[in-house]
Amino acid sequence: MKNFEIETIKERIHFGKTKEYFEEVLSSYQIGSYRSSVVMLWAVAITDIIYKLQYLVDLYSDASAKEILDVVRSMQDEDARSSSWELGVIDSVLEKTNLIDSADYENLRYLQKQRHLCAHPVLKENLELHKPNKETVRALIRNTLEGLLIKPPFYTQKVINEILEDLDEAKEALNTKAKVKTYLESRYLNRMNDDVEFSLFKTLWKLTFKLDNDKCNENRLINIEVIRLITSRHKTRLNALIEADKDYYSNIAGAGQPLDYLLHYLSMNESLYDLLSDDAKLKIQHASNNTDVGKTCGWFVRGSLDNHFEYLAEWIESDSYPKFTEHQWKYVLELSDSEEWEDSYAKLIACYYGCSVDFDAADLRFSQHLLPNIKHFKNKETAEFLLDKIENNNQLYWRNRASHDHKKVREAFHRFLPADFDYAEYRHFDEDTREEEQEESGS
Repeated sequence: MKNFEIETIKERIHFGKTKEYFEEVLSSYQIGSYRSSVVMLWAVAITDIIYKLQYLVDLYSDASAKEILDVVRSMQDEDARSSSWELGVIDSVLEKTNLIDSADYENLRYLQKQRHLCAHPVLKENLELHKPNKETVRALIRNTLEGLLIKPPFYTQKVINEILEDLDEAKEALNTKAKVKTYLESRYLNRMNDDVEFSLFKTLWKLTFKLDNDKCNENRLINIEVIRLITSRHKTRLNALIEADKDYYSNIAGAGQPLDYLLHYLSMNESLYDLLSDDAKLKIQHASNNTDVGKTCGWFVRGSLDNHFEYLAEWIESDSYPKFTEHQWKYVLELSDSEEWEDSYAKLIACYYGCSVDFDAADLRFSQHLLPNIKHFKNKETAEFLLDKIENNNQLYWRNRASHDHKKVREAFHRFLPADFDYAEYRHFDEDTREEEQEESGS
């Protein structure tokens, strides 16, 4: 690491006082006073740990952090000149927190040994004091910066409940995916190691996909947004974690809102479905055929998007007469960004409009569903699919608004159909729209 790299990294030191003290470390290193640099670096490291523990007590009232600090104060009260507590602090921090990992711990122990050699008059055979070389000091500085000083203070053992309580309080403000991402990463996720993030994921999995009570129902939406965020950050590793703990992640609800949420989540992360146990899959398969959410989202159970298209088309045109919302359509469209799926989506819209059972339903489905999605009809195949649906349902072409509405369809089709396209095969549609065009041209 070159000096300018140290200068860059030191700006990421969390506490201002730590950064101020670190300047002494750096200035000693730059002028070649390597013993002084090492001695000061150890003092800065221990001080920074104390700052982090106190921060966690002040911000989170963390009992374990308080316990460590109480032990330090007790030892200092007994012997203010003793530094024996310093190694005890890093031992306790390793055992009771995740502020440092085992590699960071070993680096700090090595720093302490180097500090001991530099600070005490241990003379060599040639009567020279120990003098660490430049490369050793540079490595000590780098390891201490990256392993401790630039890490934000976050006490991981007790933080899960704190996060859940915070999400409960903040959920009204976190009403978009972007806000959830910004808030969670800034306040929590970027301050914790992966193990704690996975622990949060595991806790939220149970709260979202297993438990069914008032508090879980109240927070299920914000909780699944956090699950999605963590999934996007660690998709590959989560597969391995779920596979390694299959029984836990397969312990899901058998019905209701938790299972609907799981189906929606799995539809965007279909590889996780294969990792679950057979009994969990049976619950999911049942929901995919028996709830509106399951029918809409359960494409991964059906094996392919082509199969899912056939399933949705059959469901839409069945006697159950499902009523789709704008959010449902948005979800269906976003299942794939391929041109082929966009064509399938357009056909589903055509099916939905085409099975209108009366004039009022046709008026509503045209204005709220077909017209907003007419831009997804982009070729002759999808156009003819819609025209067939219109031609085979008199509730569509006999209603009062048919001429006015269907003219908009014909205008939209002008974008891609050839000028000589023959509408005569679709007599009712052609008569409605052609007649209106003729009236306008003669006026």
